[in-house]
Amino acid sequence: MSEDFVFLSPQESDQPYSISEINEGIAILLESGNSLVWVEGEISNWKPSSSGHIYFRLKDQQSQIPSVIWRSNVSQLKFEPCDGIAVSAIASIRVYQRGGYYQLDVHRMQPLGSGALYAAFERLKASLEREGLFDPLHKKPLPQSVRRLGVVTSKRGAALRDIIRVVASRAPQTDIVLVDVQVQGDKAAGEIAAAIKFLNEYGDVDCIIAGRGGGSIEDLWAFNEEIVARAIFDSGIPVISAVGHEIDFTIADFVADVRAATPSAAAEIAVSDSRENQRYFQNCTERFTVAARRYFSDVNERFVSTAENRALRRPLRMFSDAVQTKDDLEGRCFREMEVTLQKKYARMSAACARLGAINPLSVLARGYSIVSTRDGASVRSSEQVVPGAKVKLKFFKGSAGAIIDSIDNGPETTIAF
Repeated sequence: MSEDFVFLSPQESDQPYSISEINEGIAILLESGNSLVWVEGEISNWKPSSSGHIYFRLKDQQSQIPSVIWRSNVSQLKFEPCDGIAVSAIASIRVYQRGGYYQLDVHRMQPLGSGALYAAFERLKASLEREGLFDPLHKKPLPQSVRRLGVVTSKRGAALRDIIRVVASRAPQTDIVLVDVQVQGDKAAGEIAAAIKFLNEYGDVDCIIAGRGGGSIEDLWAFNEEIVARAIFDSGIPVISAVGHEIDFTIADFVADVRAATPSAAAEIAVSDSRENQRYFQNCTERFTVAARRYFSDVNERFVSTAENRALRRPLRMFSDAVQTKDDLEGRCFREMEVTLQKKYARMSAACARLGAINPLSVLARGYSIVSTRDGASVRSSEQVVPGAKVKLKFFKGSAGAIIDSIDNGPETTIAF
């Protein structure tokens, strides 16, 4: 097709144009100038591909244009682009003929700062964080088991299908209570907040999943609204946020009791795997069976051992043996006590004899007497008295007083034993 392409009506041409021919003609007209444009806008729906090319949209408040950075130009980027960043770009306008739309081929791009949506996101996030809505102390624990699961999402979205699929495979006994809401658009935030409040008033769900599938920052914006954040915070039922893909974060994620990377992950967090529970209980059953068998085996062994005990087989014989043993021990005890007492008596008699030999009364019994002065001192020498002194005589039986008549100071008497 030549570059002087013009549109003709079917009556003016030999045959109608194909769609491809029309797109090719538009491309020739649009790209004929081969000019570059300098454009400013906000990045949205930033999606790197496996081929190395990056697809996204540049937008302002009224409109948006599909854009692409080819792999050969990606290395020229001096920053890390993401959704919500305002940029300035040098690009060519090109028609993507297969898709039937025009796009910007970006050659150079640099940041201008945060876009309006990103700035609003950061302002609300900072405000709610100061109020304590993100504080872990306010996070409610998830229930151990979920009998009925509340889901706040669109009934037409892929998120609901993912949640149903996971719950059906992991816990088919769990009921799902769906509150169908818009998940993007002007009315979405109000409907989501109202749905969370409704499930709390309904009160017959154990846990709530609020979310949707992935999308651009505009698509997910309902979950960045303050009304949704406060509804999640005020919920008496634990809330799991499941908004977008793993890389997407919203205000709802920070307020929720648990943040899941995807709706499927939220369902896995909410309900336990019944197959794992079955394996757990089966393991418990096997352990109980083994323990019970071991216990009753031990009881049986003790029973057999007790039944074979000699005491139970011949109790009367053992009793008579015990009586005889007692009598033998008693006889030995008496004999030992008799011998011991005899030895003790003999030792005591010998000691008494020795004591009797030195007893002063025994000496007096043989005719001796004890002389003492009037004050009771024993007189052992004639030098202790003088003629006319009064003394006392102590006999074996009785005593008498006497007066010294004379004194004989003879030599000292020696007594030999």
